[in-house]
Amino acid sequence: MAHAVDDTTYPLNRTEHGYAAIDGAAGTMVQPYLLRLNTPVAEADVRRAMRSLVTHHPRLRGVVAPGKYFCRLRILPDDELVDQLFSVAYRVEAHIDALDGTALEAYQNQMLNEVMPLERGLSFHMRFIPHMSTPVIFICLHHLFGDGRTCMQLVADLLKLLNGQAIDMQPVETPSMVGAAAPAHGWQWPVQMWRSRQHKVNEAKRQAGLHIQQLPMRVTPHFSVNAMRHYRVSVGSAVLRQAARKLGVSLNTFMVSAVAQSFLDLAKDDPQAAAVIRISVDMRKHYPESRGFGPLWGNHVGAFLVTEDDPRKSLPERVKSVGAHVKEGLDRFTRREMFWTYLLEESMPLLGRTLIGHIAHQLKRKNRFPKISCHCTSLGDVSHINAPGAAIKVTEFIPIVTSIALLMVMTELDGVFYMPVSWQRSDNTVEEIDAYTARLDQTIVRLVREAGIDPA
Repeated sequence: MAHAVDDTTYPLNRTEHGYAAIDGAAGTMVQPYLLRLNTPVAEADVRRAMRSLVTHHPRLRGVVAPGKYFCRLRILPDDELVDQLFSVAYRVEAHIDALDGTALEAYQNQMLNEVMPLERGLSFHMRFIPHMSTPVIFICLHHLFGDGRTCMQLVADLLKLLNGQAIDMQPVETPSMVGAAAPAHGWQWPVQMWRSRQHKVNEAKRQAGLHIQQLPMRVTPHFSVNAMRHYRVSVGSAVLRQAARKLGVSLNTFMVSAVAQSFLDLAKDDPQAAAVIRISVDMRKHYPESRGFGPLWGNHVGAFLVTEDDPRKSLPERVKSVGAHVKEGLDRFTRREMFWTYLLEESMPLLGRTLIGHIAHQLKRKNRFPKISCHCTSLGDVSHINAPGAAIKVTEFIPIVTSIALLMVMTELDGVFYMPVSWQRSDNTVEEIDAYTARLDQTIVRLVREAGIDPA
Protein backbone atom coordinates (compact mmCIF):
# COMPACT_ATOMS: atom_id res chain seq x y z
CA MET A 1 0.00 0.00 0.00
CA ALA A 2 1.40 3.42 -0.97
CA HIS A 3 1.89 5.99 1.75
CA ALA A 4 1.97 9.75 1.39
CA VAL A 5 5.26 11.12 2.67
CA ASP A 6 5.10 14.19 4.90
CA ASP A 7 8.52 15.84 5.06
CA THR A 8 7.39 18.53 7.51
CA THR A 9 9.78 18.87 10.42
CA TYR A 10 9.98 21.32 13.31
CA PRO A 11 12.98 22.86 15.07
CA LEU A 12 14.08 21.59 18.47
CA ASN A 13 14.80 24.21 21.09
CA ARG A 14 18.15 24.32 22.86
CA THR A 15 17.04 22.08 25.74
CA GLU A 16 15.62 19.50 23.37
CA HIS A 17 18.85 19.51 21.35
CA GLY A 18 20.70 18.82 24.60
CA TYR A 19 18.43 15.88 25.44
CA ALA A 20 18.90 14.45 21.95
CA ALA A 21 22.67 14.69 22.34
CA ILE A 22 23.15 13.25 25.84
CA ASP A 23 20.33 10.68 25.76
CA GLY A 24 21.82 7.40 26.86
CA ALA A 25 24.93 8.89 28.44
CA ALA A 26 23.38 9.32 31.87
CA GLY A 27 20.41 7.07 31.14
CA THR A 28 17.31 7.86 29.14
CA MET A 29 15.89 11.25 30.09
CA VAL A 30 12.43 10.06 31.12
CA GLN A 31 9.62 11.07 33.51
CA PRO A 32 7.66 8.13 34.97
CA TYR A 33 4.54 9.18 36.90
CA LEU A 34 2.57 6.90 39.25
CA LEU A 35 -1.19 7.52 39.36
CA ARG A 36 -3.48 5.61 41.73
CA LEU A 37 -7.19 5.75 40.89
CA ASN A 38 -10.06 5.77 43.36
CA THR A 39 -12.17 3.19 41.56
CA PRO A 40 -11.71 0.19 39.26
CA VAL A 41 -11.64 0.82 35.51
CA ALA A 42 -11.87 -1.58 32.61
CA GLU A 43 -8.61 -2.33 30.83
CA ALA A 44 -10.26 -1.66 27.47
CA ASP A 45 -11.21 1.83 28.65
CA VAL A 46 -7.66 2.54 29.79
CA ARG A 47 -6.21 1.34 26.50
CA ARG A 48 -8.72 3.41 24.51
CA ALA A 49 -7.92 6.53 26.57
CA MET A 50 -4.18 6.06 26.16
CA ARG A 51 -4.50 5.61 22.41
CA SER A 52 -6.63 8.75 22.24
CA LEU A 53 -3.89 10.69 24.03
CA VAL A 54 -1.46 9.67 21.29
CA THR A 55 -3.94 10.87 18.66
CA HIS A 56 -4.76 14.21 20.28
CA HIS A 57 -1.21 15.11 21.35
CA PRO A 58 0.96 14.95 18.21
CA ARG A 59 4.20 15.33 20.17
CA LEU A 60 3.57 11.87 21.61
CA ARG A 61 4.08 10.66 18.03
CA GLY A 62 7.25 12.69 17.68
CA VAL A 63 10.61 11.32 16.55
CA VAL A 64 14.04 12.92 16.25
CA ALA A 65 14.75 13.43 12.56
CA PRO A 66 18.47 13.78 11.77
CA GLY A 67 18.93 16.62 9.32
CA LYS A 68 21.98 17.63 7.33
CA TYR A 69 23.08 20.03 10.04
CA PHE A 70 20.65 19.89 12.99
CA CYS A 71 18.26 17.42 14.53
CA ARG A 72 14.60 18.28 14.09
CA LEU A 73 11.21 17.04 15.28
CA ARG A 74 9.04 14.98 12.94
CA ILE A 75 5.46 14.02 13.84
CA LEU A 76 4.45 10.56 12.67
CA PRO A 77 1.05 10.28 10.95
CA ASP A 78 -1.58 8.67 13.14
CA ASP A 79 -1.78 5.41 11.19
CA GLU A 80 -1.03 1.70 11.49
CA LEU A 81 2.66 2.39 12.16
CA VAL A 82 1.69 4.25 15.33
CA ASP A 83 -0.67 1.38 16.16
CA GLN A 84 2.30 -0.97 16.01
CA LEU A 85 4.41 1.31 18.19
CA PHE A 86 1.54 1.74 20.64
CA SER A 87 1.16 -2.03 21.04
CA VAL A 88 4.72 -2.10 22.36
CA ALA A 89 4.54 1.09 24.42
CA TYR A 90 1.31 0.12 26.25
CA ARG A 91 1.32 -2.86 28.58
CA VAL A 92 -0.90 -4.44 31.25
CA GLU A 93 1.02 -5.67 34.31
CA ALA A 94 -1.62 -7.75 36.09
CA HIS A 95 1.01 -9.72 38.06
CA ILE A 96 1.97 -6.67 40.16
CA ASP A 97 0.07 -6.10 43.40
CA ALA A 98 -1.38 -2.60 43.15
CA LEU A 99 -1.37 -2.33 46.96
CA ASP A 100 2.30 -3.27 47.34
CA GLY A 101 4.13 0.05 47.66
CA THR A 102 7.54 -1.60 47.48
CA ALA A 103 6.66 -3.38 44.23
CA LEU A 104 5.27 -0.17 42.73
CA GLU A 105 8.40 1.76 43.66
CA ALA A 106 10.58 -0.95 42.13
CA TYR A 107 8.54 -0.87 38.92
CA GLN A 108 8.71 2.92 38.71
CA ASN A 109 12.48 2.65 39.22
CA GLN A 110 12.56 0.17 36.34
CA MET A 111 10.69 2.62 34.12
CA LEU A 112 13.20 5.31 35.10
CA ASN A 113 15.83 3.20 33.33
CA GLU A 114 13.85 2.17 30.25
CA VAL A 115 15.37 2.84 26.84
CA MET A 116 13.30 4.77 24.30
CA PRO A 117 14.36 4.91 20.62
CA LEU A 118 14.12 8.62 19.85
CA GLU A 119 14.43 8.21 16.10
CA ARG A 120 11.71 5.58 15.81
CA GLY A 121 9.05 6.35 18.52
CA LEU A 122 6.93 5.89 20.59
CA SER A 123 8.71 7.78 23.41
CA PHE A 124 5.66 7.57 25.65
CA HIS A 125 5.31 4.37 27.69
CA MET A 126 2.10 3.41 29.48
CA ARG A 127 1.40 0.70 32.05
CA PHE A 128 -1.84 -0.43 33.67
CA ILE A 129 -1.96 -2.40 36.92
CA PRO A 130 -5.56 -3.55 37.43
CA HIS A 131 -7.13 -3.85 40.89
CA MET A 132 -10.63 -4.46 42.18
CA SER A 133 -10.76 -1.12 44.00
CA THR A 134 -7.65 1.05 43.45
CA PRO A 135 -5.86 0.35 40.15
CA VAL A 136 -2.57 2.03 39.25
CA ILE A 137 -1.48 3.67 36.02
CA PHE A 138 2.06 4.60 35.05
CA ILE A 139 2.80 7.07 32.26
CA CYS A 140 6.37 7.77 31.22
CA LEU A 141 7.25 10.55 28.75
CA HIS A 142 10.71 11.15 27.35
CA HIS A 143 11.83 14.61 28.46
CA LEU A 144 12.73 15.62 24.91
CA PHE A 145 9.05 15.65 23.96
CA GLY A 146 7.70 17.43 27.03
CA ASP A 147 8.50 18.72 30.53
CA GLY A 148 6.68 18.36 33.84
CA ARG A 149 3.96 20.82 32.87
CA THR A 150 3.39 18.78 29.72
CA CYS A 151 3.02 15.64 31.81
CA MET A 152 0.45 17.40 34.01
CA GLN A 153 -1.60 18.23 30.92
CA LEU A 154 -1.36 14.59 29.90
CA VAL A 155 -2.63 13.43 33.29
CA ALA A 156 -5.53 15.90 33.22
CA ASP A 157 -6.53 14.80 29.72
CA LEU A 158 -6.24 11.12 30.64
CA LEU A 159 -8.67 11.64 33.51
CA LYS A 160 -11.08 13.48 31.22
CA LEU A 161 -11.05 10.56 28.80
CA LEU A 162 -11.54 7.99 31.56
CA ASN A 163 -14.52 10.04 32.76
CA GLY A 164 -16.08 10.04 29.31
CA GLN A 165 -15.19 13.61 28.39
CA ALA A 166 -13.69 14.89 25.15
CA ILE A 167 -10.25 16.49 24.88
CA ASP A 168 -8.88 19.02 22.41
CA MET A 169 -6.37 18.36 19.67
CA GLN A 170 -3.11 20.03 20.67
CA PRO A 171 -1.11 22.12 18.20
CA VAL A 172 2.57 21.48 17.52
CA GLU A 173 4.32 24.57 18.87
CA THR A 174 8.10 24.80 18.73
CA PRO A 175 9.21 28.33 19.60
CA SER A 176 12.81 29.09 20.46
CA MET A 177 13.40 29.61 24.17
CA VAL A 178 15.06 32.91 23.30
CA GLY A 179 11.61 34.45 23.21
CA ALA A 180 11.10 33.77 26.91
CA ALA A 181 14.45 35.23 27.98
CA ALA A 182 15.40 37.97 25.54
CA PRO A 183 14.63 41.63 26.36
CA ALA A 184 11.43 42.90 24.80
CA HIS A 185 13.14 45.68 22.82
CA GLY A 186 16.45 45.73 20.96
CA TRP A 187 17.69 48.83 22.77
CA GLN A 188 17.38 46.95 26.10
CA TRP A 189 19.75 44.16 25.10
CA PRO A 190 23.10 45.73 26.13
CA VAL A 191 22.10 46.68 29.67
CA GLN A 192 20.09 43.48 30.29
CA MET A 193 22.91 41.28 29.04
CA TRP A 194 25.39 43.20 31.19
CA ARG A 195 23.19 42.72 34.28
CA SER A 196 22.78 39.04 33.48
CA ARG A 197 26.54 38.62 33.05
CA GLN A 198 27.28 40.54 36.25
CA HIS A 199 24.93 38.29 38.20
CA LYS A 200 26.76 35.16 37.00
CA VAL A 201 30.14 36.70 37.83
CA ASN A 202 29.03 37.77 41.31
CA GLU A 203 27.39 34.41 41.96
CA ALA A 204 30.58 32.58 41.00
CA LYS A 205 32.72 34.85 43.22
CA ARG A 206 30.43 34.29 46.19
CA GLN A 207 30.36 30.52 45.79
CA ALA A 208 34.15 30.37 45.36
CA GLY A 209 34.56 31.25 49.04
CA LEU A 210 31.95 28.81 50.33
CA HIS A 211 32.02 25.13 51.24
CA ILE A 212 29.07 23.75 49.28
CA GLN A 213 27.49 20.87 51.17
CA GLN A 214 26.57 17.65 49.40
CA LEU A 215 25.82 14.13 50.48
CA PRO A 216 29.06 12.13 50.63
CA MET A 217 29.39 10.64 47.15
CA ARG A 218 31.66 8.20 45.40
CA VAL A 219 33.33 9.90 42.45
CA THR A 220 33.34 7.62 39.42
CA PRO A 221 34.43 8.29 35.83
CA HIS A 222 31.32 6.66 34.39
CA PHE A 223 27.58 7.24 34.57
CA SER A 224 25.50 4.54 36.19
CA VAL A 225 21.84 3.54 36.35
CA ASN A 226 19.27 5.93 37.76
CA ALA A 227 17.61 5.27 41.08
CA MET A 228 14.58 6.65 42.91
CA ARG A 229 12.83 6.42 46.26
CA HIS A 230 9.31 7.35 47.27
CA TYR A 231 9.25 9.86 50.11
CA ARG A 232 6.13 11.24 51.72
CA VAL A 233 6.64 13.97 54.29
CA SER A 234 5.35 12.77 57.67
CA VAL A 235 3.71 16.15 58.32
CA GLY A 236 0.47 16.83 56.44
CA SER A 237 0.46 19.60 53.83
CA ALA A 238 -2.19 21.59 55.77
CA VAL A 239 0.14 21.78 58.77
CA LEU A 240 3.10 22.65 56.55
CA ARG A 241 1.12 25.43 54.90
CA GLN A 242 0.05 26.75 58.31
CA ALA A 243 3.69 26.93 59.40
CA ALA A 244 4.67 28.65 56.15
CA ARG A 245 1.90 31.24 56.47
CA LYS A 246 2.85 31.99 60.05
CA LEU A 247 6.35 32.79 58.81
CA GLY A 248 5.00 34.86 55.91
CA VAL A 249 6.30 32.66 53.07
CA SER A 250 4.87 30.24 50.53
CA LEU A 251 4.76 26.50 51.17
CA ASN A 252 7.41 25.90 48.48
CA THR A 253 9.74 28.45 50.10
CA PHE A 254 9.27 26.78 53.48
CA MET A 255 10.12 23.37 52.01
CA VAL A 256 13.17 24.71 50.15
CA SER A 257 14.29 26.26 53.45
CA ALA A 258 14.01 22.84 55.09
CA VAL A 259 16.05 21.24 52.31
CA ALA A 260 18.72 23.94 52.63
CA GLN A 261 18.84 23.48 56.41
CA SER A 262 19.19 19.71 56.04
CA PHE A 263 22.41 20.26 54.08
CA LEU A 264 23.72 23.05 56.30
CA ASP A 265 23.29 20.76 59.30
CA LEU A 266 26.04 18.61 57.80
CA ALA A 267 28.55 21.33 58.81
CA LYS A 268 27.02 23.12 61.81
CA ASP A 269 30.36 24.52 62.97
CA ASP A 270 31.61 25.69 59.58
CA PRO A 271 30.87 29.41 59.03
CA GLN A 272 31.67 28.96 55.32
CA ALA A 273 29.19 26.10 54.82
CA ALA A 274 26.55 26.67 52.16
CA ALA A 275 23.66 24.86 50.53
CA VAL A 276 23.21 25.47 46.80
CA ILE A 277 19.82 24.40 45.47
CA ARG A 278 18.86 24.54 41.82
CA ILE A 279 15.24 25.65 41.35
CA SER A 280 13.25 24.99 38.16
CA VAL A 281 11.19 27.76 36.56
CA ASP A 282 8.31 27.37 34.10
CA MET A 283 9.16 29.91 31.37
CA ARG A 284 5.81 29.74 29.54
CA LYS A 285 4.48 32.94 31.07
CA HIS A 286 7.52 34.86 29.84
CA TYR A 287 6.81 34.39 26.13
CA PRO A 288 5.30 37.57 24.63
CA GLU A 289 1.49 37.47 24.67
CA SER A 290 1.52 38.92 21.18
CA ARG A 291 2.80 35.59 19.86
CA GLY A 292 -0.51 34.00 20.86
CA PHE A 293 0.93 30.66 21.93
CA GLY A 294 -1.31 27.87 23.21
CA PRO A 295 -0.35 25.40 25.96
CA LEU A 296 3.23 25.21 24.66
CA TRP A 297 3.84 21.51 24.80
CA GLY A 298 7.52 20.66 24.90
CA ASN A 299 10.34 21.95 27.08
CA HIS A 300 10.12 25.46 28.43
CA VAL A 301 12.02 25.25 31.71
CA GLY A 302 14.68 27.54 33.11
CA ALA A 303 16.45 27.47 36.45
CA PHE A 304 18.28 29.59 39.00
CA LEU A 305 20.37 28.87 42.09
CA VAL A 306 19.48 29.54 45.71
CA THR A 307 22.66 29.82 47.78
CA GLU A 308 22.13 29.67 51.54
CA ASP A 309 24.96 30.01 54.05
CA ASP A 310 25.47 30.22 57.84
CA PRO A 311 24.11 27.04 59.48
CA ARG A 312 23.36 29.04 62.67
CA LYS A 313 20.60 31.22 61.23
CA SER A 314 17.31 31.12 63.10
CA LEU A 315 14.21 29.76 61.36
CA PRO A 316 12.72 33.23 60.64
CA GLU A 317 16.08 34.35 59.25
CA ARG A 318 16.39 31.20 57.13
CA VAL A 319 12.97 31.36 55.50
CA LYS A 320 13.27 35.13 55.00
CA SER A 321 16.64 34.66 53.30
CA VAL A 322 15.45 31.77 51.10
CA GLY A 323 12.30 33.72 50.24
CA ALA A 324 14.38 36.70 49.16
CA HIS A 325 16.64 34.48 47.01
CA VAL A 326 13.64 32.80 45.37
CA LYS A 327 11.93 36.13 44.71
CA GLU A 328 15.09 37.61 43.22
CA GLY A 329 15.58 34.55 41.01
CA LEU A 330 12.02 34.72 39.69
CA ASP A 331 12.25 38.50 39.28
CA ARG A 332 15.34 38.12 37.10
CA PHE A 333 13.25 36.12 34.65
CA THR A 334 10.52 38.77 34.76
CA ARG A 335 13.08 41.55 34.22
CA ARG A 336 14.71 39.55 31.41
CA GLU A 337 18.05 39.48 33.22
CA MET A 338 18.89 35.82 32.57
CA PHE A 339 19.73 36.24 28.92
CA TRP A 340 23.52 35.97 29.14
CA THR A 341 23.38 32.35 30.31
CA TYR A 342 20.70 31.36 27.84
CA LEU A 343 22.34 33.18 24.93
CA LEU A 344 25.40 30.96 25.40
CA GLU A 345 23.24 27.85 25.65
CA GLU A 346 21.44 28.76 22.43
CA SER A 347 24.68 27.87 20.64
CA MET A 348 24.22 24.24 21.70
CA PRO A 349 22.77 23.07 18.35
CA LEU A 350 25.86 24.45 16.60
CA LEU A 351 28.05 22.10 18.64
CA GLY A 352 26.35 18.99 17.29
CA ARG A 353 25.36 15.80 19.08
CA THR A 354 28.86 14.27 19.04
CA LEU A 355 30.63 17.23 20.63
CA ILE A 356 27.88 17.76 23.24
CA GLY A 357 28.07 14.08 24.19
CA HIS A 358 31.86 14.28 24.38
CA ILE A 359 31.67 17.31 26.69
CA ALA A 360 29.19 15.53 28.97
CA HIS A 361 31.43 12.48 29.27
CA GLN A 362 34.51 14.61 29.92
CA LEU A 363 32.74 16.57 32.66
CA LYS A 364 31.82 13.30 34.32
CA ARG A 365 35.29 11.77 33.98
CA LYS A 366 36.92 14.90 35.43
CA ASN A 367 34.20 15.47 38.06
CA ARG A 368 33.60 18.97 36.70
CA PHE A 369 29.82 19.20 36.67
CA PRO A 370 28.58 22.33 38.51
CA LYS A 371 28.59 21.64 42.25
CA ILE A 372 25.16 21.87 43.86
CA SER A 373 23.57 20.34 46.92
CA CYS A 374 20.48 19.19 45.05
CA HIS A 375 17.87 20.16 42.47
CA CYS A 376 14.31 20.96 43.58
CA THR A 377 11.45 21.15 41.14
CA SER A 378 7.83 21.69 42.08
CA LEU A 379 4.52 20.76 40.50
CA GLY A 380 2.66 22.35 43.41
CA ASP A 381 -0.82 21.32 44.48
CA VAL A 382 -2.04 18.99 41.72
CA SER A 383 -5.59 18.57 43.01
CA HIS A 384 -6.85 20.51 39.97
CA ILE A 385 -6.43 17.36 37.86
CA ASN A 386 -9.47 15.94 39.67
CA ALA A 387 -12.51 17.74 38.27
CA PRO A 388 -15.35 18.42 40.75
CA GLY A 389 -17.90 15.63 40.60
CA ALA A 390 -15.71 13.34 38.48
CA ALA A 391 -16.30 9.64 39.13
CA ILE A 392 -12.70 8.61 38.41
CA LYS A 393 -10.03 10.53 40.30
CA VAL A 394 -6.36 10.25 41.22
CA THR A 395 -5.78 9.59 44.93
CA GLU A 396 -2.01 9.12 44.82
CA PHE A 397 0.40 10.97 42.57
CA ILE A 398 4.15 10.33 42.52
CA PRO A 399 6.18 11.98 39.72
CA ILE A 400 9.91 11.61 39.16
CA VAL A 401 12.48 12.43 36.48
CA THR A 402 15.95 11.30 35.55
CA SER A 403 18.77 13.40 36.99
CA ILE A 404 22.54 13.27 37.25
CA ALA A 405 22.34 15.17 40.55
CA LEU A 406 20.24 14.51 43.64
CA LEU A 407 16.75 15.71 42.69
CA MET A 408 13.44 16.07 44.55
CA VAL A 409 10.01 16.72 43.03
CA MET A 410 7.70 18.61 45.40
CA THR A 411 4.04 17.75 44.91
CA GLU A 412 0.89 18.00 47.01
CA LEU A 413 -2.35 16.02 46.71
CA ASP A 414 -5.20 15.45 49.17
CA GLY A 415 -3.27 16.64 52.22
CA VAL A 416 -0.12 14.61 51.46
CA PHE A 417 3.18 16.27 50.51
CA TYR A 418 5.26 14.05 48.23
CA MET A 419 9.00 14.53 47.67
CA PRO A 420 10.22 11.54 45.65
CA VAL A 421 13.98 11.49 45.11
CA SER A 422 16.10 10.46 42.12
CA TRP A 423 19.88 10.20 41.80
CA GLN A 424 22.72 8.38 40.08
CA ARG A 425 23.06 4.94 41.68
CA SER A 426 26.86 5.09 41.39
CA ASP A 427 26.95 8.23 43.58
CA ASN A 428 25.01 7.00 46.60
CA THR A 429 23.54 3.81 47.99
CA VAL A 430 19.83 3.40 48.66
CA GLU A 431 20.62 3.28 52.38
CA GLU A 432 22.39 6.65 52.20
CA ILE A 433 19.42 8.26 50.45
CA ASP A 434 17.03 6.73 52.98
CA ALA A 435 19.15 8.15 55.79
CA TYR A 436 19.04 11.56 54.14
CA THR A 437 15.27 11.62 53.63
CA ALA A 438 14.80 10.49 57.26
CA ARG A 439 17.01 13.37 58.39
CA LEU A 440 15.18 15.78 56.08
CA ASP A 441 11.89 14.66 57.58
CA GLN A 442 13.23 15.32 61.09
CA THR A 443 14.35 18.76 59.92
CA ILE A 444 10.88 19.53 58.58
CA VAL A 445 9.26 18.44 61.85
CA ARG A 446 11.73 20.58 63.81
CA LEU A 447 11.08 23.65 61.70
CA VAL A 448 7.31 23.23 62.00
CA ARG A 449 7.69 23.13 65.79
CA GLU A 450 9.96 26.18 65.74
CA ALA A 451 7.21 27.99 63.85
CA GLY A 452 4.95 27.30 66.83
CA ILE A 453 2.80 24.69 65.07
CA ASP A 454 2.08 21.19 66.34
CA PRO A 455 3.28 18.79 63.59
CA ALA A 456 0.97 15.98 64.74
